[in-house]
Amino acid sequence: MSEKQYFAGIDIGGTNIKFGIFDETAKVIYRSHRPTESNKGATPLIHKLTNIAEQLLLHASEEELEIKQLGVGSPGAVDINSGQVISVCPNIKDWKGIAIGAHLKKHLNIPVYVDNDANAMALAEQKFGAAAGFNSAVCLTIGTGIGGALIMNGSVYRGSNFSAGELGHVSINPDGEKCNCGNRGCLELYCSSKAITKSAKKLLSKHMTEDFEEILKGEPENLTIKKIFLAFDKGDTVAREVIEEAAYYLAVGIAGVVNLINPQAVIIGGGVADGSLKFVELVEKDLRKIAFDSAVEKLIVKKAILGNDAGFIGAGLLGLHIS
Repeated sequence: MSEKQYFAGIDIGGTNIKFGIFDETAKVIYRSHRPTESNKGATPLIHKLTNIAEQLLLHASEEELEIKQLGVGSPGAVDINSGQVISVCPNIKDWKGIAIGAHLKKHLNIPVYVDNDANAMALAEQKFGAAAGFNSAVCLTIGTGIGGALIMNGSVYRGSNFSAGELGHVSINPDGEKCNCGNRGCLELYCSSKAITKSAKKLLSKHMTEDFEEILKGEPENLTIKKIFLAFDKGDTVAREVIEEAAYYLAVGIAGVVNLINPQAVIIGGGVADGSLKFVELVEKDLRKIAFDSAVEKLIVKKAILGNDAGFIGAGLLGLHIS
């Protein structure tokens, strides 16, 4: 039996569930993903999680890797003591109240630790990635939704009831469109991949640019965030407009937190940040214009470096950080 430690983690995203096995240096031994299919509701999703967890443990057994615990990162506020989701999850139907920890422990017979998915990402980036060495940081993951996490005094700060860091559902326009969370004008409605794609489709319905005509091959319904960034890198006017607008609104949301807690760093990850390094640069440029000069004078803004692995790596580490 190897003396190395191995960890297994699952990251529940709005579009895909990413999962894997890694060692104590964050070297990924195995990774995979499956569609979340969140529109089907909580029951099919918890069964899918059970199946994924069993798949991870089976793979570990076949490779003779000892997995002593499993971690799960989930959208929404999570009571880390019970492993239960305690808030509404706008992108997953009927997810509030689901006892992820208890359910998986019953089926797997090993310790299971559960936390908010953005908290898991922040933990991974602090241990192995862009947030390493910082005592305080704001960590964001921009994908189908927007997840946020705070690192304070060197540790993930969860708040008095596990709800800290929900930047995606801070309203930046009280008269704006209604969000799935019930609020209006949430940041998530302006700079998530879903929001950016919606804005681009609206503009392209009025005028299809040459770049998008070539990229979409006459099929505008197949527009994705990756294709928008491909057009953005080509200098397309519509892509530039929607990406720059999203970066500005994200900077508006981040500025409030930066002014409030004055962190050492802002770490931005997720599919939108991975689309182009220029996106993070645009956010930083606008952030430095909007926030207090003193709050951004020493601020470091960085792109997260663990990519799609960050969520399941952070989840796998939860057992070392949750007593």
